Amino acid sequence: MAVLGLAAIAAAALLPGLRESPLGRWTLMETLAPARVLPLIGLGAAFGLLAGRAIIAALLLFGIGVVIGLVAEDRLLWALDSVPRAATHLFMTGPISYLAAGAALVASKRRRSIVAPAAAIIVGAMLALMIKLTDPSLHEPVFTWTPVLIAVWMVVSVSLSLRAFRREWFIVAGRILGSWLIAIGLLYGGVSLAPKRGLLVPPSTGLVEPPDSTPLPGDDRRLPGMDRSQD
Repeated sequence: MAVLGLAAIAAAALLPGLRESPLGRWTLMETLAPARVLPLIGLGAAFGLLAGRAIIAALLLFGIGVVIGLVAEDRLLWALDSVPRAATHLFMTGPISYLAAGAALVASKRRRSIVAPAAAIIVGAMLALMIKLTDPSLHEPVFTWTPVLIAVWMVVSVSLSLRAFRREWFIVAGRILGSWLIAIGLLYGGVSLAPKRGLLVPPSTGLVEPPDSTPLPGDDRRLPGMDRSQD
């Protein structure tokens, strides 16, 4: 499943017909951008660490989160607009996704079965909002469902791959990845909340020459020791 998806992405990036189409260009620039992919990889890794049938419930909740983001777009944007300068940073959908996916990874084994499904709903809703906010078309369905299918493929491929080749050190690696995602989310969110500062004009030092070449009274620019009678 992962190999087939990677082959399709490579074809979209290399074939001129797909790369130059509006959907292909937008998919490569937005949907497959590293900032969009990292939270999905983190969420898939958290699903891969779940035990038993919890992964099925988490995947279903991820789909429910996507549907919530698509249906309740206006209400979610209204709620997120309470954050300062949220409208200029995609309504903080990126930092929220990073924090949710990171929390699902750093949670303990007992709490992961609760945190991961909650993170699935949050990441799914933020993904849907991000798709709507960056959609360059006039709400064409293909521009909505293509990134959704790509996101589902990423989450499922990562989670199933980890479960197929699971090792004991995956838990430690997952917590390290989760701490990185939380740090990225906090930094990204902090920079978004910080107000922009205007350029400060340096104060005048009073050493600016006058525009004309007329010497000022008492302004003698001759070298010391020069005979004044030669003027």
